[in-house]
Order: sequence, then C-alpha cells, then structure tokens
Amino acid sequence: MADTWREQLLPASFRGETFLIEDTSVPVGRKVQLHEYPKRDEAYAEQMGKVARVHKVRAYIIGADCFQRRDKLLKALETEGEGTLVHPWLGQLSVVPGACEMVHSRREGGMVTFDLTFYPGNAQTNPSVRANTARMAAQTSATHWSAAVGRYKAAMAKVDSSRINLIGLQNRLTGVFGVIAGQFSPLGNTVGTARSLAQMLTNSPGALSSLFSGYFSDLGQSSAKRSSVTSSSSTGSSSGSSGSDSASSASVANATSTTSAGASMFNSYTDAVATVSRQAEAAASIDTVAVGSGADTTAAAQALANLVQDAVLVQATATAAQMPVVTPPAAEQTTASLQQQVVEPVERAEVPVADEVIAARDALDAVFWQAALKADATYYPAINASRQQVVRHLTQVAASGVQLVNVTPTETTPAVVLAYRRFGDATREGEIVQRNKINHPGFVPAVPIQVARE
Repeated sequence: MADTWREQLLPASFRGETFLIEDTSVPVGRKVQLHEYPKRDEAYAEQMGKVARVHKVRAYIIGADCFQRRDKLLKALETEGEGTLVHPWLGQLSVVPGACEMVHSRREGGMVTFDLTFYPGNAQTNPSVRANTARMAAQTSATHWSAAVGRYKAAMAKVDSSRINLIGLQNRLTGVFGVIAGQFSPLGNTVGTARSLAQMLTNSPGALSSLFSGYFSDLGQSSAKRSSVTSSSSTGSSSGSSGSDSASSASVANATSTTSAGASMFNSYTDAVATVSRQAEAAASIDTVAVGSGADTTAAAQALANLVQDAVLVQATATAAQMPVVTPPAAEQTTASLQQQVVEPVERAEVPVADEVIAARDALDAVFWQAALKADATYYPAINASRQQVVRHLTQVAASGVQLVNVTPTETTPAVVLAYRRFGDATREGEIVQRNKINHPGFVPAVPIQVARE
C-alpha cells in the first residue's frame, strides 16, 4: 500500500535546527516581460528565463525549550553562506537565508513564530583558465620519441654488425620480443619470432625504428598522416634522416593527441588505469638486458631494449592522455524518492577512483625514472619533460575523481538500500557490489567495505 502524503512529509530543518511548518510559498514558472506598443493591437511577450525560487516559510518553535531552540535557529539564520534547508514537501535544498521576522506573543506562550525567506544558493562561478594537460603530454611525448630514435641510431652506429653473435643476441632479445608481441601486436606479427628480430636488428637496424614510427602514425589516422607529409616536405632540403625524424615526431604528437581527444577510444577509467599499469610493468621488465660475451652484441640488444621501452612509455602516455579531467557535477538540490528513481533512474557521469589513478601514476613515474637513469645529457631533458607532463595530467585526473572510504554496515543490508542511504541514489548499488566483490547484491555483509566518499 502506498504511503499517504502525510507520511511522505519530511521534518523541516535548516542547518540541522528543526522547526514546525504550517504553510510555505515559492514562485515558479518563467519570467515574462510584456511589451505593449501604442496604437497596436498585438503585444509581445519576451521570455526572460526561470523565476528565482525564493522560498517563504512560516515556521514555529513550540515547547518548554522554545527559547533555547530559538537561539540555535537564530544562529543558523545569521551565519554567512549557504545552508541546507530540509523542506517538508520539496526535500533538501541549498539556500541562502535572507531577512526574516521573529514574532513573540504573550497570548501564545511557549511558541516563537518565524517568517523565513530563503534565496537560491547556487554560487556564481567565475570563468577560469585551465591547462590542457592531455595535449601538453602529447607534445612532450613527441619530443621524447624523437630523442629516443636519435639515441637508438647513435647507439647502433657504434655497433660493428660483423661482431654480433646472432644466437647470443636472440637470447638477450627474448624478453624484448615478448613485450613487442604483447604491447604492439601488429609489429609482433610483422617481425614473427625473436630470431627474426635479432636478424633484423643485425642487418637493418633502421627498419625497426621505422616500424614503430609507422605504428604511431597509424594511431593518429588521417591527421597524423597529413602532418607527417607536411613535415617531410618542409624538410626536403635537409638530410633524409632529419626529415624522417620530424615526420615521426609529428606522427607521435598527432597520434597521442588524437587518442586523448578521441572519446571513442576511451571506454572507462577502470580499463584505462589497468592498461597504464600493464604498460608500466612491461616497460620496467626490459630496462636492462643480460650482459654476456661480446660487447657489440650486448650494446645492440640494449639499444633495442631502450627503444622498445621508450615506445611502451609513449604508448602509456597516449593511454593516460585518453583519461579526461572530469568537471565536478552540480550538486543536486533535491533527492528523488526511491519510487521516483525506479521510474526515472539518476544519470551520473563516470568519474575515476582517485586511489587507482594515483597508483597507476606512481607506477608509471617510477618506470620513467628508471629509464631516465640510463639517459645522457642530450636525452634526459626529453624523457624528463614527458614524465613531468604525464604525472601532472594523471594528478589532475585523480583530483577530479572520488576517494574511497571504509564503511561497515550495522547489519546485513541489500546493496540497493545501502546505496540509497549513502548516496541518495539507488542505481549505484552495482558500484558497491562490483568494488567489494559481493556474492549476492541482496546481502551486503556487516563487514568493512569500500565505497566512494560522495
């Protein structure tokens, strides 16, 4: 049986101070300015926006302790700033108290009457400028990749290919090939095996760096290809290697920025955070190769390991740049009843979990530092700038997310009830079940669980 309207009324209060209400009034609708002109029959009604909802409330405080409760309500009304008004008919409202009137009467002993006025409490926000950290990370990542290719070519130029032990090189590149096959599957299919990778490194080391540059160019799709063509043509008077480096740098920049700007490639924060963590783990696994007999063999293997590690870090930067910085949603002025949420569920934008983003950021930062320890004076500024921008972007992503807190239900409770009590949104019960791996959503045990702070 449905509750009667009296049973659905809420106890009235402002900033936690309760009182009784007989009647309230609030203007609704839209403002209209009527324009009438001399000697014209038609009038023009100009719409001027919604009417400001100014709540007028007649409140009563009754009882032997009416004076004490009166003083507490006065303090709440005279406190500067917004406050929460629990309206019996309209629910929770964020309001600013205005000029009010307090009435005492000897005939009505033990009662204080208030004529209260509450104005809308939506604070006006001023325009602000915020850096696009995702695009900045894309730009520094392009410089990072260009410097990485330059370091690889310089290292391979010092290697005498005739002194390379192919079997020893193959053994040292087993882990590197595993990372290529796992993180860059199209390139793994092209190369084929670790032995083919060793032969390619020995016979045509420049082809490997071109493979990675082409991979990043394909990520950028048409915009990356146009930039690559423009860069190549503009450097036509320079040497071939210089034009290639400029083209690959433009490809990486467009690939990363396209990835960050393309919402179609972004599925969820959970998937993106997990991918960044895996990429950081893969990059850390090939930081160094085993040292054995043959200086040229070891040098060639380490040069390729460094190049693949840099490619994974560039890929991780592109993944991190996909994660948008969420704008905090406007606070809901009222909480819909459970019956209303069944008919019309609350729609909320996905936000990241700050703790998970920070963990992925720290793991990626550690790998960047690990790679930077091998850098010379020319390469270090590029990788360090990329590291700083990625950390800055993920810090902003985490700051826009929610934090987790531990909550212990007093008794075994259905997840839908716990979600409504905690958030005022019964549709978030799946969030509680998934995060805490609850066996059955109808029975959340009375043990500590993790839920979003808000």
